Amino acid sequence: MLGKFKRAVGMDEEQQQDPDNVGIMADINDATTLSWNTRLQAFAGFFALGLICSLLGSLLLVKAKLTGFCVLTSLGSILSLASTTFLMGPFKQLKKMFDPVRLVATIVYIGMIVLTVVAGLVWKSPPLAFIFVIGQYVAMAWYSLSYIPYARDAVSRCVCACVN
Repeated sequence: MLGKFKRAVGMDEEQQQDPDNVGIMADINDATTLSWNTRLQAFAGFFALGLICSLLGSLLLVKAKLTGFCVLTSLGSILSLASTTFLMGPFKQLKKMFDPVRLVATIVYIGMIVLTVVAGLVWKSPPLAFIFVIGQYVAMAWYSLSYIPYARDAVSRCVCACVN
């Protein structure tokens, strides 16, 4: 089962033993490559930190602490997104994020994170900050659905059916 998971995130053995990967780049890659267990631990740690930040941010919203809410919620989103770089590597993650299929979702997601921080810290507007946080979570869900074949189509049809 772990082998299937490794293949799904691009960590199969064939990729690690690429014959084109020789010379100084291979030496750099070997020196900076994490073991699979270390990758899983880092993924779990960053994801847990992201979840904790998001939950603490929600608690601060209840206490009307807008600055902390915006910062912690956005930090939680960034940490959760960064956690997946440990599974597939930063370059592959960026390549997948800016793939034409999910380019708009990525830009909207990152934009919502930035707008949440700006609305809370610069504009000091609780209603806007709250709207941008909702937009952040919707954009994250849409971005995540792009990794599941036909999931966006199914969700779009479901929403259209509910609205009509």
